[in-house]
Amino acid sequence: MELITAWTRKLLVVCFIFSLMVNFSLTAQDSGDSKPEFDEGLVFEDEGITVTGTRTPKRLKDSPVPVEVITAEEIEGSNANTVVDVLNDYGLVYTGNGMGDYVQIQGMGKNRILYLVNGRRISGRIAQRLKGETLPLANVERIEIIRGPQSALYGSDALGGVINIITKKPPGKMTFSASLRNRFLPPYNDPATDYKPDPFKDFNPIREQNFNTVLGFPLGFSRNSIDLEASRGAFYYNETESASVLPEYYRGRLGFDSSLGLGDNLEVRFGGSGMVMRRDDQTTARGSLNRLDYLRLEGFVEADIWLLSNAMLAFRLYDNYYQRNRDAYSALNNTWTTGERYENDNIAALEVQGMMEATPRLLFTAGFEGAFSSMEKYNLSKDFVYLDRESLFFQGEYFIIDRFSVTGGLRLERNSIFGFAASPKLSGMIHLGKGFRILGGAGAGYRAPDFSDLYMERDDEGGTATPVFGNPDLEPEYSLGFNLGLEYSRYAGFFQINAYYSELFNEIGRRYNPDGNYYYNLNIARSLRMGIDSEGRLNLPYCLFISAGYSWLYAWDRSLETELFIQPNHMVKMKAGADFPGPKIYTWLQGRFFSKFRDPTRSGAEARFILDFYFSIGLGSHFKLNFGIDNITGEMDRIGPETAQTFSIGLTYTM
Repeated sequence: MELITAWTRKLLVVCFIFSLMVNFSLTAQDSGDSKPEFDEGLVFEDEGITVTGTRTPKRLKDSPVPVEVITAEEIEGSNANTVVDVLNDYGLVYTGNGMGDYVQIQGMGKNRILYLVNGRRISGRIAQRLKGETLPLANVERIEIIRGPQSALYGSDALGGVINIITKKPPGKMTFSASLRNRFLPPYNDPATDYKPDPFKDFNPIREQNFNTVLGFPLGFSRNSIDLEASRGAFYYNETESASVLPEYYRGRLGFDSSLGLGDNLEVRFGGSGMVMRRDDQTTARGSLNRLDYLRLEGFVEADIWLLSNAMLAFRLYDNYYQRNRDAYSALNNTWTTGERYENDNIAALEVQGMMEATPRLLFTAGFEGAFSSMEKYNLSKDFVYLDRESLFFQGEYFIIDRFSVTGGLRLERNSIFGFAASPKLSGMIHLGKGFRILGGAGAGYRAPDFSDLYMERDDEGGTATPVFGNPDLEPEYSLGFNLGLEYSRYAGFFQINAYYSELFNEIGRRYNPDGNYYYNLNIARSLRMGIDSEGRLNLPYCLFISAGYSWLYAWDRSLETELFIQPNHMVKMKAGADFPGPKIYTWLQGRFFSKFRDPTRSGAEARFILDFYFSIGLGSHFKLNFGIDNITGEMDRIGPETAQTFSIGLTYTM
């Protein structure tokens, strides 16, 4: 309650938000001399729409930027309770803890990947990692993943790529859905002991529960939706019940979204959300040793104005606030420390974007973004740190639907700490006919050092007493990247392969000073990442399908002249399943193989294989039953699955 009360005061400063959502609808159909107009029906076909790669709506086959889309059907049919679960299924998450989740895209991780919710930046990078459990999942339409530098569109932090969580729009009619899911695990069997748990006596059938509901309703000339998420996880004890292998947690989230159509040329959308979570880590016979309280608050207002049949202006104002409090338990005094390890992060932003179709084949997009970021953290050399940044970006695209597209863009960003930075990007795509297309691009990335890089005095997260010092003289990181891909897409399936190469300059890293017995941050020098991402799917008769993907990464530290082991050098994804629309059965078996996961000079397995199974079936016209098993193979590792098999069963009702 102390946490909620403290941030109720903060909420007074959180203002309601005005903003832009890039919901413009464009028909760019080559139809002789006739001029295309904005037509939502043409753009939003059932072919998957992406907005993240170009900030304009695109059918996937027309996007000049490689986009990976995770659909709502895939999310709902899996065991996923959080965004972390979803990204883990796609091979992007390698470990997680109370600080956040370790996500890698093409060898870039931590604060080099930009997270968005409906195109809006979110706070919570206090530990240079984001806690994915604090993000929405109950009302998600899709998750778009863009690999490679995207600073030309989104500015700092988008060196490695962008993950954009896109929620469903408020419906124009009365809708309701509710889902309840229960997870359980078999009794923990520690291989280091001779004790064997009884599979029945020691079995806990209610380890974890997740409930979410979404209500959509029209009210006057407005469309509205309310979504509620609630989750609870119990302790997962070892064989002797002297310690918990997994934490106990409670999480709740409430969100509201409303859309107002004010005539034919104006749409206003506003809403907000609040999330609270408590997590108790590593409970032993003496009690819980670590407690974390999380809070996330957001408010936004956005407006789309259709000025002409070929021009549109969009505004967005939003505020996103995040807090994490970490308390320790004293078994001697049976008390908790409070208020000693406080951390909070806030982003307030105003965005304006305009789009104009100059000719039926030429589209211009330009915009302004201004943002104010602030942080308070117990182990920063300054009690309160802040920066403001302002950006101008411009993008032009020349295209013919189903033939080719060439896009060029430039972003100029001013940072109040580091001054100006420019990020250009050029990408293109050409259809070769019969389902083939080639796409490629080149771009520069930019990341300003965050507050922890600059002002950290000490890091106690790992329980070590070794001091860590920030460096206020750090320079921004820059990257230069190239990619070239080939894609084939027909009714029978698709295949895509994308090769990339990137150089990272002024890379910020941590070095140990043996004379002073401390760590410090500095610009190390330069490193490279190169690799291949490939994926394919084949649709078979009788509603069957198979898919597979392969990723290879090679990373090299030019300063130390040594290979970097920052994610698996090789990863294989496999999936086989069936989608029967008649009986409403959707099932699949998926596997992920990681090779050379660890530095070979360290102890630990270098290869792992993880196998999952999911099954869902419709029960009548309103109910759907889900069942799943995660990690059938039982692979357990400090980096990766922390438990053996996880079973899940759920029931969803849709009106």
